[in-house]
Order: sequence, then C-alpha cells, then structure tokens
Amino acid sequence: MKLYLPKETGFCNGVSAALNKAYQTEGGAYCLGQIVHNKSVTDALLARGIVTVDDISRVPDGATLIIRAHGAPKSVYDEAERRKLNIVDATCPSVRAIQRKAAKYHADGYTIVLVGDASHPEIIGINGWCDNSAIIFDGRSKLNLENAEKVLVMFQTTFDTRFFEKSLQNISTDHVKTLEIFNSICYTTLQRQYYAQMLSAKCDLAVVVGDADSSNTKRLFEIASQNCRTVLTDGNGADIDLSNCKNACIISGASTPTELVKGVFRRMVENAKDTVVVETVTSDESVETTSGEVAKEVEVAKEKVMDKNEALLAKAVSEMKEGHRYKLGQKVKCRVVLVSDDGVYVRIPSSKKEAFIPNEELSLDGDYQEVKKALAADSMLECAVISVDKGITLSKKVIDERYKDDALVEGIKQGEEFKVTMTRVGKECLTGKLGSYTVVVHASQIKATGYVKNLTDYVGKTLRLVVSGPDKIDDRKRVIFASQKAVLLAEKKAKEDEFWNNIAENEIVEGKVLRFASFGAFVDVRGFDCLAHTSDLSWERISGPAEVLEIGKVYEFLVLALDREKNRVSLGYRQLQPKPWDVAAQKFPVGSVVKGKVARIMPFGAFIELDKHIDGLLHVSNVSWEWLDDINKALKVGDEIEVQIMEFDAENKRITLSRKAVLPKPEEAAPAESGDNAE
Repeated sequence: MKLYLPKETGFCNGVSAALNKAYQTEGGAYCLGQIVHNKSVTDALLARGIVTVDDISRVPDGATLIIRAHGAPKSVYDEAERRKLNIVDATCPSVRAIQRKAAKYHADGYTIVLVGDASHPEIIGINGWCDNSAIIFDGRSKLNLENAEKVLVMFQTTFDTRFFEKSLQNISTDHVKTLEIFNSICYTTLQRQYYAQMLSAKCDLAVVVGDADSSNTKRLFEIASQNCRTVLTDGNGADIDLSNCKNACIISGASTPTELVKGVFRRMVENAKDTVVVETVTSDESVETTSGEVAKEVEVAKEKVMDKNEALLAKAVSEMKEGHRYKLGQKVKCRVVLVSDDGVYVRIPSSKKEAFIPNEELSLDGDYQEVKKALAADSMLECAVISVDKGITLSKKVIDERYKDDALVEGIKQGEEFKVTMTRVGKECLTGKLGSYTVVVHASQIKATGYVKNLTDYVGKTLRLVVSGPDKIDDRKRVIFASQKAVLLAEKKAKEDEFWNNIAENEIVEGKVLRFASFGAFVDVRGFDCLAHTSDLSWERISGPAEVLEIGKVYEFLVLALDREKNRVSLGYRQLQPKPWDVAAQKFPVGSVVKGKVARIMPFGAFIELDKHIDGLLHVSNVSWEWLDDINKALKVGDEIEVQIMEFDAENKRITLSRKAVLPKPEEAAPAESGDNAE
C-alpha cells in the first residue's frame, strides 16, 4: 500500500498563537466558545482550569475571558469592559484583519457582504464589527445588490476554494458603483484544500483527521469525498478499513494537533496487511486562488520502500516537522547562535534545527534592544515554545512572565498574604503555580473549619494564602506549602476583636434577625451572632419569637449581657418597648368611659377585656342599680358593654369598673298621700 503524507500538518499559525495565549493564561479563566473546534484541545484546556462557556453572561465579573481564534463581536468586548473582565484576545490575525476591514468600510458607508456560513462563530463575530448589518450568503445562491452603491465582499477564512469564482458570479452588482473584493480565505485553508483535492484524486482512500465540528475539517472531507472513499476520524484511526486499499492519504485540518495525525499514521501502518510505501508531499510554491483554479501540482518525493517495521515508523514520523516534538508552552533551555535585526536565533540542545525568538518575545517591558545588548554567542536562555508550525518559535517573555512572581517569595516567607489560582488536584491537596514555584494546599487548609472532600470544586478558583514560616518553602524543589485556613481564621479573630472591643452592656444596637429557635431569635449585630431569648422579646406571654420579629428585618435591641469567654451576647427587645400597663394607664384614665367585652364571669362579678391582655373587674354590685342575686341574669360572655374606670392600680395591675355608673339612676319612689285627703 502507498501512503501519501503531506508535510504540512498540525496547527496553522492562527491556532498556534491562540493556544499559546491560552496556555499562558493562569487557571480560572473562561473561553467564550471552543478556542478551536477540536475536543482534545478543549479537554486539555479544561484540565488547566480553563472553562469553555457559550455566553459571556456565564463569566463572573472581574474574571479572565479568552476570546477564541474565531473572534467575537464588538459587543462582547464592550460588555467585558463594562464588567471589568480581563481579556486575553486569541483572535486569529487573519480574522482580526477582516474584522477591522469590516468596521472601517462600514464606517465609510459600504455595504458589507460576507460569503460563508451564517451560523459559524467567525462570521457572527465579523458581522458584530459592522453593527450586524452585513449581508451573509453561502456563495451558491443568488444575491441581488440593487440597493447598494458601495460594496465590500469578503470570505470566511475556511470557505471552500472550489466555489470562490462561482460565488462572485452569483452576486448581481449591476447597480453597484463601487465594488471591492477581499479574498480573505487564509493560506492554510488554500493549502489544505489543495492537498485534499490533489491527493484524493490519486487515492482510493482519504483519511481526514480532525474534529467533526471544525468547519475547515468538514470542508476537507467534502472535497476528498468527491474523488474517493473518505473517512473522518478524530484521531482514533482504529476503525479505518484498509482492505483492498492500494493508495491512501492522510489529510488534517488546521485545528488538528500533530499528535493526532501521528497516532492515525501509526495505526494505519500497524493495521496494513502488506508492505507500506510512504511518500511525503511537499510544496515549494505558495498556493493561490484568484480565478477558481487550483495551484499547479506539487512535486511528490519518492521515498525508499521499507517493510512494515520500526524503521518505517521512525522514518515517516521524522518527516513530520521536528518542532512538533515540542508542546506549546513547554519550557526549554537554548544557546544563542546569532543576534539579528528581527530577533535571536538559538539552538535547543536536543534539536537538530535552530529555533527563533522574535524581538517582541524578548522582553516583558518591550525594550528588546537592552536584552540583545546583554546577549553574546553561546549565552544560555530559558524560553517557552509558542509555535511549532513553521519551525520552532520561542518566547523569553513568557518565561519572564511566569517567573516574575518569584520576587514575592521573600515577603511570603515573612508571612505576607498572596493569591494563587488552583489548577490541579493532587493526593488530598490542590496545586497551583506562583512563578517557578508549585504551591500546595492540603484539603484541611482550604476552609476555616472542616476538610474539603470534593477538591475538584476548587479547581480554577483563586485562594488567599499564607505560610506559617520559612520552613514551609522549599527553594531547592521550588515548592510552597500554604494555607487559606490561616487567613480566614486570622480575619475571623480580627473581626471578633473589633466586635468585643466596641460593644458594652446596656448599649442600644441595631441587629438583623437571622433565624428562629424554640428558645429565641439569633440576631446579626456587626457581623456577630447574638441571642435574644424569647422571654426578652415581649412583655406579654408569647409562644415563640415569630410573634414579635420577622426574619430578615432590622430592629433595635438592648445589650443585656456579654460573655467573651463563651462568645455569647444576650439581647433584649422588650426592654426598649413600653410596658402594657404603663400604656394602659394613659389609655384608660380614672373617670373615662370605655367599651369592653365580657371575657369571663365569676360569682362575684365579671372580667371585662379592655385591650389585649388588659382586663378590668366589674363587681356584681356595679353591674346594675338593681340588686342582682345572679350576675348571669344581666351579662353573658361575649357581650360588649360600656363601663366607667373607677380605679386604676398599675403597680398591682388592677382596674375597677362600673357599669351602673353609666346607666341612668332610677328615680326614687313617690311619697304616700297624707291622711288629710283620705276619706
């Protein structure tokens, strides 16, 4: 079987740059949509504490927001600024150029036409830079622009190059006075689609490696499937049927990691039932498409036929870019070879090729000239890998950024508080990075009390930490053992000291009712839980605190007792309320006539309810001017009657009433006639 393998595999420049920015971002960040359409990449970022969200509303205020390679509408940037989000813009430079052009031409009065998939995030993002006014069409239908005078036409970067010319023919521009066309299909798209067209035409099997959600990968599948049997795989490759296959090729999308391509290649070689001939395909000329024609065929270099063994595997894999042996973000030590105007060429000891550090990646403050002055041939530098697409590109700035926090360690040894975002779960602990140090926080040192069982809940969260002393920092191993519990307990003690030093007995304080218990109410006073016992809530007898107070409301209380040793504060509410009998003395003065209800009847008289919990005694002798042998003949429970207050004894809580005092006094009987008139 002959297997064609393009030399250009792996991430494009835009994807490499986006991932580099994401890998440099500390855990706890949020990415608005998949940074690229590849699940393995998204899973790798999640393991680093970078969470993918589908809407900016799910990003907490003040958090870090990564704008993915596809870009985002201007409204996202405006919302992020309003909510003080820290933006890490990983928009592909090609996409960013289209966004800027859309904004500029829209401001100049142009109608913007975007050729591509209206539902694709790249198109949605570009449209957001021209006030969502762009006309979007798929390039295959007809588009009439009779109402537009000035028009700019641009393309989705992953648009199918086969339909470039046809899409332009489908735009009716008879009434357009000014027409500008910007072929914004990116170079990598042209190159990969060319390989898909050319290689599938000479094969009976094409294997497209990439994510099914990736637009550029799906386009490669569509192109190749026009010519031969085509399989789309996410990197497994185990189910690829190689029977009766004489010629096969591997094609990969621009968002497909090289490691996945290598994995598919290995499994295809292992599963082949006969001798495998590997031909790597290279291109010495750039691929251009301006009239719909595909660039001329690249030269296919013949490789020596080998049996299916380790030599074959090693040889073929080595044909892939050497840089892909390095991972993005990987730290490497390198030796300076040449200082040039554009940057610094270095050699990595384990690599056969030179790597390059661009000027903009030499210094944190941007003064790369000072860094260059200090460099000499054979100087050693520590850098991070930021791209492996076309050779190995390194950054000294990334390492300086990582290590700048090392300056904090001396203060940390003296007990200064510091913050670290937790990125991984270890054995009963969380870990994060502070410069070149690994920070370890045990599960028992996360909360003020208790032991955290589900540590994954804290991945991506920033902890406030201290160490108990220099012995908790191992400079040789670059490890810091820290505690958030100590910070929380110290804060709690400081609040308690502040509370106890500024409160006194008999002081009137404001408190918010938190919760009820059978014996009273718990009240928040200046952040401290205090207790108002049920017996201190009302002058009257009540069954529970809910009869007097409401949860969530603020009331004034009197501090009755303080016990700092037991951390207890007793409050009173009734002490600040008027006593019922003091109120009654003002409400029912002696001599006044009031209405009351017969509450209960006794042989000697009746108790009349004048107010809530205030009763007066109406003696049987004061019920009527007539003599009563049974009070029940005149009154019954529930009757409302008028009575006069005869006596009020507040000290003994006794009121004497009279009903007959408000009744007309019967006239005295007339005297008998004198005897003089008797017959």
